[in-house]
Amino acid sequence: MLLGAVCAVVALLYAYLAVSRAPPHVRLPLGVFIVFYVLTTAIGAALLSVPLIRDLWALTFPTMDARWLTPAESWGYWFMVWAPLIVTTVSAVWFYPRLRAPAVAAARLLKQRVDVLPATLVAALMCGYCFVNLGMKGYLGVSPLSRELVGLYRLNIELRAEMFSVLGTLHFACIYMAIPALAMVAFCNAARKRGRAWMALFVALSLALTVLYAATLTKSNILIYGIEVVVAAQVLGMIHLRGLLVAVVLGTLVLSGLSALLSGSDPLDLPITGYNILFREASNVPFYLAIFPQQIPYVGIDVGLGGFGIGPTVPTNQIVSNFMFPHDTFVQGAAPAAAHVMAYAQGGYLWSFITMLLVGLWIAVSAQLKRVARNPIVFSAFIGSVTTCYYLSQSDLVGAFNVAYGYRWWLGALLVLIVAQRALQMALPGPSVRESEVVSKHGNAFR
Repeated sequence: MLLGAVCAVVALLYAYLAVSRAPPHVRLPLGVFIVFYVLTTAIGAALLSVPLIRDLWALTFPTMDARWLTPAESWGYWFMVWAPLIVTTVSAVWFYPRLRAPAVAAARLLKQRVDVLPATLVAALMCGYCFVNLGMKGYLGVSPLSRELVGLYRLNIELRAEMFSVLGTLHFACIYMAIPALAMVAFCNAARKRGRAWMALFVALSLALTVLYAATLTKSNILIYGIEVVVAAQVLGMIHLRGLLVAVVLGTLVLSGLSALLSGSDPLDLPITGYNILFREASNVPFYLAIFPQQIPYVGIDVGLGGFGIGPTVPTNQIVSNFMFPHDTFVQGAAPAAAHVMAYAQGGYLWSFITMLLVGLWIAVSAQLKRVARNPIVFSAFIGSVTTCYYLSQSDLVGAFNVAYGYRWWLGALLVLIVAQRALQMALPGPSVRESEVVSKHGNAFR
């Protein structure tokens, strides 16, 4: 416990000093990663070193098999919990100035003024696909507030797992990343141009996303989207840092309330859900360190080529879940963890350390996007990169780019929007096209 306390103090103090002294554009993406990692993983994993808390933790998850665990008894445990605050921070600050030229090149590739018409058409296409898909598969009327689902936790889990299988990856890619990408374009234009049409599009997309998240029981994505909006508002100067923190706290309370509805109506459910925010993700850390390689050999490094038979054949989060809850067989569970923790299951401490560096590299990419975000497309790309910083604190490295919540879908939606804009410019030449050319002439400077 003493070693853990020393590591915690050193890591937190270093992270605070480093973030406060980091380049201004680095602070936001780095802060998002650190805050969510510390809140959802580091604090809980550190508290599990206290025997009394560990006993209470085991009671909270009655079907979890933790009898064979001895967490926090090795230096590796504390390295895994607190090293990201130092290694990732150093990596982000080091890479940031070295990515200046690539960021300018990327911004020029994405530099495109977008009109309301093509944005609305693309958004309608994506939302229409999702609603039609829900209707054809019989899920359009699903809601976590319906009488059939409130308080029935197991039924909620089974139904959500069924939806992931039936609706397909494209559906969830649209609601997790593609539609929010378009919403951020609309929000940026609405804020900078004071355009009613853009604000109407943003509000419509926000309402559509709320319905789509509720229909697929993905309650946490309501919070994630809310954070995206609040971060965007803060960057655009609409709210200050205090407002950002208040919004995160309120969003967390909303998420806790939704979770309470899913698990039951007991008055104690809400504080227990708050407790789960600290321990749900953190609970997986000791299992990862105890299972690999003592119980199962490292599975091999995932480079995103699993579809071609290259890399791990079974996701590590499923392996860990099976060890954690061996008797919960009604649905295949998952035990996600921060990117560097899941990297440990693939290649040990060395690959975990390299993953911390790569996470820092991505934070530097996000910071550079913030620096050059002078048009709504690049601005949206920046907000998506911040979302990916959050996912890197909650899931594996490849997954943050490659699966339904991967950044490639956010970027893909922006590319579709650019293609639609240029296609309409060629098909319907007019004042808006000439205006686009004038705007682009005055938006070329990237310092």
